[in-house]
Amino acid sequence: MTRRGTAKLVALATVAATVGAALLVQAGTSTAQPGKPIARGNAYGEWRHWGADQWSTRYSPLEQITAQNFDSLQVAWEWKGGAFGKDEYYRTTPLYANGRLFTVASTRRVATALDPSTGETLWMYRLDEGIRWQKAPRQFAGRGVSYWTDGTRERVLLVTPGYHLVSLDAKTGKPDAAFGKSGVVDLMEGLGYPMVPLAVDDSGPLIISDAAPYRKAKPGETWDPVKKIGADGTVGIESQIAASSPAMVVGNVLIVGNSSIHGYYPIKASNPIGTVRAFDIPTGRLLWKFNLIPQPGEYGADSWKNGSKQGTKGVGKVDAWAPYAADEQLGLVYIPVGMPLMDEYGGHRPGDNLFGNSLVALDVKTGKRKWHFQMVHHDIWDYDAPMAPNIMDVTVDGRARKVVAQPTKQGWLYVFDRATGEPIWPIEEKPVLQSGVPGEKSAPTQPIPSKPAPYSQQGLVEADLIDYTPAIKDSALALARKCRMGPYYIPPAANDGKDSTGFRCAWYAPGASGGVNIDGGATVDPETGLLYLASITGLSTTALANDPCSEFAYSSPAANCGLIGALPAPAGYKRPENVGFAGRASGSMIGGISIVKPKEYGGITAYDMKSGDKAWWMPNAGFIKQTSRDPIWSGVTIPPLPGRGQAQAITTKTLVIYGTGRSGGLPGEPAKLFALDKKTGKQVGALEIPAKTTAVPMTFLHKGDQYIVFATGAEENTSLVALKLPRKR
Repeated sequence: MTRRGTAKLVALATVAATVGAALLVQAGTSTAQPGKPIARGNAYGEWRHWGADQWSTRYSPLEQITAQNFDSLQVAWEWKGGAFGKDEYYRTTPLYANGRLFTVASTRRVATALDPSTGETLWMYRLDEGIRWQKAPRQFAGRGVSYWTDGTRERVLLVTPGYHLVSLDAKTGKPDAAFGKSGVVDLMEGLGYPMVPLAVDDSGPLIISDAAPYRKAKPGETWDPVKKIGADGTVGIESQIAASSPAMVVGNVLIVGNSSIHGYYPIKASNPIGTVRAFDIPTGRLLWKFNLIPQPGEYGADSWKNGSKQGTKGVGKVDAWAPYAADEQLGLVYIPVGMPLMDEYGGHRPGDNLFGNSLVALDVKTGKRKWHFQMVHHDIWDYDAPMAPNIMDVTVDGRARKVVAQPTKQGWLYVFDRATGEPIWPIEEKPVLQSGVPGEKSAPTQPIPSKPAPYSQQGLVEADLIDYTPAIKDSALALARKCRMGPYYIPPAANDGKDSTGFRCAWYAPGASGGVNIDGGATVDPETGLLYLASITGLSTTALANDPCSEFAYSSPAANCGLIGALPAPAGYKRPENVGFAGRASGSMIGGISIVKPKEYGGITAYDMKSGDKAWWMPNAGFIKQTSRDPIWSGVTIPPLPGRGQAQAITTKTLVIYGTGRSGGLPGEPAKLFALDKKTGKQVGALEIPAKTTAVPMTFLHKGDQYIVFATGAEENTSLVALKLPRKR
């Protein structure tokens, strides 16, 4: 028996032994209430989608928890996800539907159902994927599952680390026999690559970005259970592909994307192209497929000047790895698309590279492109579209508009008419700095939104620099001029002295983490037309290098030589120092103080989407006092620094509620959950919690109680924590 598609439904007795689970029970009944119809694909009091609803509003109309009682919230239960195995950090947002919570845990992506009142495990499911799991490029719990019901049948839909799609009965956790093959669809099938027996030469996971992969098994090759190498019966394509976000449910259609390897410093100059596919939820039948790198003859193929055919050198990635949003009434799904291969160098892929870095609106029934907008041409900054767009109905300049707003890493919110793709406010193509890296041909212009104003530091110009004393100003300017400066989209520089600009580094703001990234993003208030955007801000540098053991001319400094799958090291090769991202930000400090003036960036920015104007701003958790022992700061009052990290926010009828994120919060302060007044941003609550949030929270109504649930922790210490108000006596 092979491991391909082999399901292991672990017995509930095992669950009980490991996590103190209750026996399998039918939990609760629907919270849908008369007079409160399903809105945006979500029942009142439920949280059926990763972003609460199909519009990814991250909004709930619940109002039991208010400014007056927020600080009275208590821990109702804590569920130990770490009992199912380790994780990098816990980034799941659970779903609540028809009286049950649904979530995932561990790098195995174990799907579970929980009793919302107690946190007890009702069922669990795990698919044994053999070396496809071992070498998965996104080997973590994922961000959650998807939920579907036709009013009678209920399904939980799981995309596994090894890229299988599983349909589970939401009541029992058993695979749906009518779906695919015994409840499983192999998502590697149908991508245009042959399915082959796979083997490994080591027992470890894939190394960032694509070293030590699996390979095609040799004839007659078997598994060595001692060394844990060889062929274990697993079948797949001979290249890594995965998914890192839940699929999108629109009616009876499930829309599934993919994630590629990380693009920091890959070895191979081609990999699978990104695709978006739709499946019929009752049967698992493929409905359509959309290529995110247009193949020859398809719209946009000419934006790849060296050719776009799958397998061509330089062609790969462009993966829609973030969550999606949809408007079921318009019949459109909105796909935020990632960047091409690789992150900071594109000499191997001249052209604008559609549909990289785009928002693409697809017809849910046919998969045909309705419209698209490319937010970054020929990306060399790692500016993936990292988050689901937010959909709103709002009156702009007296005109009712159907709006879709896309948060980005580059610090702009791009806002469109979601039916036509027309920008709500002008977006102008403006000339930008050109690359001096050998072989690179950067885009001459980039689209710059006129509104809303940016929410993160962009580039670095002299006016951004601290100038509290003449000596500080001179020192900041001297430091700034060591790397290439500019207002935005500063191309990376090569550190080998061959860059035609004469620079060996370039300033990088926002960096690869944003702006907005998957940990932050936006939440909206459908009633007031306000959008609340949680972001970070910062300043670092780029300095590209040549790694002779990869197939690329330049990348982030890397040391691939000697790794499985890398090219052989040349004679006299010496391993470089400071590989990876170490030290990128340290060069922007004077005595530990950033050379950039503190601004109202990062934290939470509220935009009035009726006008595109900023309504208010609040730092993440507050301000950090800055001190320095450097003599240059003697006698200078150093302004406080806004709290770091990406806040993780949701909106209710009464409040904006947020956690600080895993790198947020104030030094020395306990972990807290905060509540803000929606209209003013004023803090109206701050509740101490067991640990920092590591993913976007969610809220729901169960048996008369409003709960807030959030993920926290890393490695074997991952948990879901549920809060609710104390019972009145």
